[in-house]
Amino acid sequence: MLRSLYSKFSPTLGEKRLYAAALAVTLAGGAISYSVVTQLGDNKEMLRSLSGADYWFIIAGMVGSFAALFVGRDWFGHGGAAGVLQLVAGMISVTFMGTIIGGTLALPLYGTMFGPMMFGVTIAAHPVLALVWLNALVVAHLLMMLWRRERDSIFTPLMRVPAGVTARKAKAGARQAWISPGRDGEKRRA
Repeated sequence: MLRSLYSKFSPTLGEKRLYAAALAVTLAGGAISYSVVTQLGDNKEMLRSLSGADYWFIIAGMVGSFAALFVGRDWFGHGGAAGVLQLVAGMISVTFMGTIIGGTLALPLYGTMFGPMMFGVTIAAHPVLALVWLNALVVAHLLMMLWRRERDSIFTPLMRVPAGVTARKAKAGARQAWISPGRDGEKRRA
């Protein structure tokens, strides 16, 4: 049964890159959530036993970062200088939305306010996590550029000329009749 399920799921190369971008941002959100969890409470050790609530906070951070990327996906994957500006705006919006969504899932009402605050405190305490988060968003942008190029190629007409078809050269001084090309040589009567 699983074989038949997987045989119908055949993503394109661009879609695979889109999934990889989502995975990178989700894992980065999980790493930052783990760091937030280890800062809570009296025990400040990185390697400690986690409770069920700690696991839920980590999962909430992962879901929040994934949902924020999904909501802000229109900011990512554009080329040129305008694409870089959209990337910066997307980084800010995805970061803010991810902290709000993850915080709200972790602690409804209080987490909505404390999620962005704890993210800021964690990033200030561990600047390496800021690099991890920013790199995940840049990688997502680059991977989504390839996905967006693939998606845009669907809607642009391909200029293919069948073999053996050539364009006729117009006669000098003749008017071009684009509706009926057989009448190219005729002059219009006034």
